[in-house]
Amino acid sequence: MQNQENNELYVTANQLAETFVNRKDCFALQADSGQYYSVKDPLTVNHIIQHLKGEMTLGVYILGLDQKAKFTVIDADDEESLEKLTKVQETLQIPSYLESSRRGGHLWFFFEEPVEGKIAKNFGLEIAKRFLVEAEVFPKQAESQGPGSCIRLPFGIHKKTGERYPFIGLGGWRSQLDAIANLARIPIDELMKYQYREPERKRIFQVSGDLPVSGDLPLWEKIKTQITVKEMVEQYVDLNAKGVGKCPFHDDVHASFSVNEEENYWNCFAGCGGGSVIDFWMKLNNIDFNEAVTSLAEKLAIR
Repeated sequence: MQNQENNELYVTANQLAETFVNRKDCFALQADSGQYYSVKDPLTVNHIIQHLKGEMTLGVYILGLDQKAKFTVIDADDEESLEKLTKVQETLQIPSYLESSRRGGHLWFFFEEPVEGKIAKNFGLEIAKRFLVEAEVFPKQAESQGPGSCIRLPFGIHKKTGERYPFIGLGGWRSQLDAIANLARIPIDELMKYQYREPERKRIFQVSGDLPVSGDLPLWEKIKTQITVKEMVEQYVDLNAKGVGKCPFHDDVHASFSVNEEENYWNCFAGCGGGSVIDFWMKLNNIDFNEAVTSLAEKLAIR
């Protein structure tokens, strides 16, 4: 019986690796606080088995060494955003999988083949924009010279709550694992129909006052019309002419932090992550996505 259980775990772990792991040269571990730290060791099937047993909780990096992604995830941190993700899943005629989480949910979209990080990122941003979802989108970077952003590998135990979070509407754990092993995936031509474009990054004011024009957009989108990543970062980091400087998030000796002005994102090559102006504000202040959006909106006088 024990051998059969071990064999089943080994098969399941391999299926999860095939579905969720984009790079195997490193991985992330979740601490008791719920935060993740990078481990510069190869990710093995045994690590995933330990994850399934609850002996450790893994985070997987979304971009591979080839800067491609197998999936996009929209991460909602509250009940309202989770309801919107449910609406997205019910409305869009493309396959997706909704996983519950500590405060909301993760909506996963899997592709027929790996795509450039920029395409995966812009797909998620466009979905969030169309459905007015205030949520994080993974991958956060179009490309990364470091590990980039990570997300919790499904079916593990969240270290902060001690809970496992299931996929919604897929039945029991065995049925969920079977469904993940036989995913419906999005064709590339369908993926290209949903490609976000950065809003024009200039300040536009109402004739009647000095408040920015809001329009029917998610609040995070309005923030991006008011301040670029470079404008925000330069308040805290000395950047050279190429947009490179010392990372404010670790004891940086080698200037491993950079801003991509054209694509409007930041990145730490040493593994601190990267992303949008909101991601920078989150990490700088150690707050979650919704808190960051709210405080930035107040800072920039956006309604």
